[in-house]
Amino acid sequence: MANRISSIITLLLITLMISGCVTTVESRLTRKADPDKAVENYTQLGLGYIQQGRYDRARARLNRALEINPDYPGANNAIAILMQVEGEPEEAALYFEKTLELDDEFSKGHYHYGLFLMQNKDYEKACQHLKQAAQDIEFQQRGNAYTNLGLCYYRKGDTANAIKTYQRTLKVQRYNAQALVNLSAVLFEEAQYKESQQYYDRFQQLVERKQSRHTANSLWLGIKLAEVQGSSKKAAQLATKLGQNFPDSNEYKLYKKSL
Repeated sequence: MANRISSIITLLLITLMISGCVTTVESRLTRKADPDKAVENYTQLGLGYIQQGRYDRARARLNRALEINPDYPGANNAIAILMQVEGEPEEAALYFEKTLELDDEFSKGHYHYGLFLMQNKDYEKACQHLKQAAQDIEFQQRGNAYTNLGLCYYRKGDTANAIKTYQRTLKVQRYNAQALVNLSAVLFEEAQYKESQQYYDRFQQLVERKQSRHTANSLWLGIKLAEVQGSSKKAAQLATKLGQNFPDSNEYKLYKKSL
């Protein structure tokens, strides 16, 4: 049985990670606020429109924010995200870099730039930015930053740091389902089957409590763990779920190929 199951290690929200509650409701507050408040309001409106896929409206609001204050890190970061989703990586990189030139302690900027760099497979730089975001104890998305940092280390080939980082993630977010599955998968690849099963069981408890759901990846990992333990019945049960819920997945194809 091959131990490499890297397809199980999945990227957590490599797409946009826009924190906080954003709105696209134009209001008197936006129009009448003092400049500092207005630029923040326009930035939040722009992020809201990005979430909705309304990129023209997002650009208009973010351009308005930059007209008020071209050196506002949040607005530059938001423009970078917009460029990223619109498929303009060179422009996105320039805005991400400008964001951090304006404020090197802006954790949200480090986080989004790290995700961008991961998309472009620049794992060395990506890990540096994600690490800085994860180290900020006030950063609202700190748990996600740790989770993606673990994946970054894994993609870079630094398995030891990937394991340590996923374990650190679970101290910040004990019930982080993606971190539990990814850590279980990395440990499986390292033939640490007992430890892998322990983290998988914690994930399974979340599923049973309806706090998370199985993916094709998690079911395939469960099948592999069951096979290692010689539990053909459990493996068959998980395989049935895999076939029923994800019949067209690569994981189900791998399972059928393994028969």
